[in-house]
Amino acid sequence: MDCAVQTMFVDRQDLLEMERKYGPTLRLALDPIAMKDFEHKMLVGSMEGGRAHDVTMFIARDGGYIGIQKPMYKDSGIFRAPSGGLNPGETIEQGVKREMLEETGLEVSIDCFPLIVNVVFTGPEGDERGWTSYVMFGHDHGGEPAPRDTKEICCVKLITRDEMMGELCHKMMMTRWGGFIYRAMLTRAAFDALDNYKAIKGK
Repeated sequence: MDCAVQTMFVDRQDLLEMERKYGPTLRLALDPIAMKDFEHKMLVGSMEGGRAHDVTMFIARDGGYIGIQKPMYKDSGIFRAPSGGLNPGETIEQGVKREMLEETGLEVSIDCFPLIVNVVFTGPEGDERGWTSYVMFGHDHGGEPAPRDTKEICCVKLITRDEMMGELCHKMMMTRWGGFIYRAMLTRAAFDALDNYKAIKGK
């Protein structure tokens, strides 16, 4: 069982129901990823109260996917799939829909849940923190993409699969930030898992 399932945030029965409804779901365990001091401190802060997870969605729209940019890397050219944490008592489906609305301004539906990623982040002093990402693909119901949480998200942009897996993953890797390295690896794994899902479902 992944570590996040044991917390108050992700209910095991809810997870099993999500996999039944939207799977099959692959599980991927990455090698530990080192973080720089500033991002490790942010990670530790985000884990207060027992959170050790995020829900990530690749939102299909007009032949591409919605990407978000945060203020701390504004003007970097880096965009990635939106993500966020569940609130205590929320189901995965409730949480991902709320987070996508906050970060992109779009109401979404889940199409599939093809991937769960587990990783251990290490800090400069050797501190280790386990993390789990629940990765979904979905689509929006129209409207103009624009973040509602403007403190967290500064820009929303439509980007292609090729851009996400190519240029943007390269830019993230080149920063040498552990969080971006993770997001690049997660992005590539997510599309591989999507292709696997489609092959199994015959889509």
